[in-house]
Amino acid sequence: MTEKKNAHTTARNANASAKATATKAKETADKAKDTAGTTETTAKTAATGAATTAAHTAHVAADKAQVAAGKAVATGRTVAAEAPKKAAAAAGSAWMVIKARKVLAVVAGAGAAAAGATTAVVLRRRAARRRRPLARLTGGRLGA
Repeated sequence: MTEKKNAHTTARNANASAKATATKAKETADKAKDTAGTTETTAKTAATGAATTAAHTAHVAADKAQVAAGKAVATGRTVAAEAPKKAAAAAGSAWMVIKARKVLAVVAGAGAAAAGATTAVVLRRRAARRRRPLARLTGGRLGA
């Protein structure tokens, strides 16, 4: 009979232990389910935040690109407006030189003649200084 009681007690203990384990397993499963739900919510929130951030970054980049393009267009317009003015000024200068070519040739010729005359005078004076006084008086015939 003791063996029957021991078997009965062992079966009861095993049954109680199995119920406790099942209860703990159920609680763990419930906690896992809650954690999975929380994780899913967190993942959705993170994905939404990342998408929002990416959209904002793309919008800011597009705005900056638009501003840069506007500045480039303005610079291009300025260059395009100033180019004809510069070309006209250069053409005007060239035309003035062409019209005044005779005057420029005369001025250049006169400058060359003046330089030649000045050189001749300077060389004669230097040559005269090298002679002694008697040679200067006689024109180089005596006292050379």
